[in-house]
Amino acid sequence: MTASFLISHLEKAGWQQVRQQGTHRILSHSNHPNLLSIPDLGEQALNPSLVNDICREAGLKGRVHKIQLSPKGIITIVKNLLSLSQ
Repeated sequence: MTASFLISHLEKAGWQQVRQQGTHRILSHSNHPNLLSIPDLGEQALNPSLVNDICREAGLKGRVHKIQLSPKGIITIVKNLLSLSQ
């Protein structure tokens, strides 16, 4: 999962980018006291454990596992994660 893909789905869940420091995008949410720092590595995939940590900090439930999936399969997983948080 790329950072831009993760950020786009976090934005749908109400997170907003407040600034960027180097390659890290900083997001905030009006209902969460924490800021999220997401490394933007371009098209390079983020480590699944990092994605899990970010999702946990964002208040999303579920886990991302390191498996080979098609882009459609990844989209389904993220949609499921977002639906569990609401």
